[in-house]
Amino acid sequence: MPLIAALALAFGSLALISGIAYVAVLAGATGTTERLLVDRAGRVIDAQVTMVKSRLDPVAEQLELVAALTADGRIDVGSPVAVRETLAVMVAKTSPISIAAFAGLDLRVDRAIRERDGAIKRDTVPLDELPGTLKRFREMETARNTFWGALFWSPSLQQPMLNVRTPVRRSDNAFIGGLIATVAVGDLSRLIDDPAQSGNGGYFILVGRDRVLAHRRLIDPAGLGLSESRPLPTIAEVGDPVLAHIWDKPASSPTIEHALGGLGHIVEVDGRLWVFVQRKLSGYGPDPWIVGQYFPFEEATSGLERLTNGAIVGGVTLAFAAVLALLMGLRMARSIRTITTAAEEIERLQFDRPMHRPSRLREIDDAGRSLEKARSALKWFGVYVPHRLVQRLMERGEAGVASRRVNATIMFTDIVEFTPHAESLPEQETADLLNHHFALLGACIEHEHGVIDKYIGDSVMAVWGGVSAAEDHAERAIRAALAIAKVIKEDNVQRRTEGRPPIRLRIGLHSGPVVVGNIGAPGRVNFTVVGDTVNIAQRFEQLGKEFMGPDDEVVLLTSGGTLAAVKDRSSLGIDLPLPQRRELRGHEQPIDVYRLV
Repeated sequence: MPLIAALALAFGSLALISGIAYVAVLAGATGTTERLLVDRAGRVIDAQVTMVKSRLDPVAEQLELVAALTADGRIDVGSPVAVRETLAVMVAKTSPISIAAFAGLDLRVDRAIRERDGAIKRDTVPLDELPGTLKRFREMETARNTFWGALFWSPSLQQPMLNVRTPVRRSDNAFIGGLIATVAVGDLSRLIDDPAQSGNGGYFILVGRDRVLAHRRLIDPAGLGLSESRPLPTIAEVGDPVLAHIWDKPASSPTIEHALGGLGHIVEVDGRLWVFVQRKLSGYGPDPWIVGQYFPFEEATSGLERLTNGAIVGGVTLAFAAVLALLMGLRMARSIRTITTAAEEIERLQFDRPMHRPSRLREIDDAGRSLEKARSALKWFGVYVPHRLVQRLMERGEAGVASRRVNATIMFTDIVEFTPHAESLPEQETADLLNHHFALLGACIEHEHGVIDKYIGDSVMAVWGGVSAAEDHAERAIRAALAIAKVIKEDNVQRRTEGRPPIRLRIGLHSGPVVVGNIGAPGRVNFTVVGDTVNIAQRFEQLGKEFMGPDDEVVLLTSGGTLAAVKDRSSLGIDLPLPQRRELRGHEQPIDVYRLV
């Protein structure tokens, strides 16, 4: 995908998605209200239940700790002083506890009582002087674990008491007494009170549907007329006009009621909507509790109006930003495309055209200048490195430069009597002559997918099948050699017309195994081929001296190995005379030599 199209698609998609979201926010206000409401309701009730447990569970844990110490004999139950001091420490360290007591088998009760001023009173009283205590003691005799008992009235504190009890048994499971800790309803209400809700909502704990166990009004229950026969007030008696309507018919829409589910419901009181959230909580007595809070409906949805206004402003801003960004993106895309095109030309080893176009964006302008410098450096690099070799190595990657043995065809060319001819020419004309000559040869070699390995004075070494395996490397090399012979003869016609002497050329070809790879010192290497095949090809070019007559412009010698590698000789259009067998220096066996015409 073009970069301009990608930018347009990206910004267009962003604008489209934002527009859809904007419409969804405005059109789905009811759904947003539901989500906000349910989210707050869930957080509120979870926090309330966690607070209740965090106040009551430590009471049972402290009681179990003292029971364990007593059972192990670390607290002497025969010493009322030691027992009372232990209970006093427990009351002092655990704020919810109003009274902590131990009842032993002697039917006496050692107690630690928190007074209204915070002081802790210690005493010991007969069990039968405390109403209902004997019954609670017998319940502990048959119990095995800690449990929360039924609510009872405290004459001394004039309020109902929660109580948790645990039996104390020796290691032989013999019952030696019972521990009890009480939490006053007023203290429970104070401990779970949330001052942040003052005036805007309230908390509550109900036993059943109408008896109030904890409420801000019960922090000081005086004036409610509570007694042993009526220890808890009803929802209508605590003076809370909102709580009194908790079980009224839901006043909100069925959709919101469904969204709240079991978390709660909404009621209307004096024209104002209130959200009740509650959850059942068991394990703190024989009757389950309903722990809950209520808060104004508008508190849960107060952010909706701001959200809607923000969506409108955000939509307009986003539309403007999208248009501006799109315009900037189009300009950036054009600049980046220029750099991309330049990089593609470098990849194709095309270094002639300037690549930098000034840009108002500093980074893009710097990138363009850097790329132009790279082009200039690579231009010189490309002069000295064969482009076809680089392209093939790029195609093969790291594996391309690893040394390996392959079958290849090697060509050597040499201009006959070039040295004496060059001595009579000015230096520039000598260079021009060689450049023209090498250009002719290079075109023929590259046309047949050969690679010029190196220039050696007025000689050329070319390779077929070295960089990449090619089954027809011998055929291509012969076609290239024949093309060179033809182009040299055509060029000599022009040279004679201009009054210049013709160029005479020897060409040698040989095929066989070579080692191809990076050869050289660590700081300066050539990707080349080495081996006996290379040496024989050069000797074939030198052997051309014996075959070249005074009127021959080109002599082309090839080995029997090269012709043997050609699958279809008829496609080459050559005449093959009988070979001559020659012994070459450094080669043990004679080699067949063919002169191609």
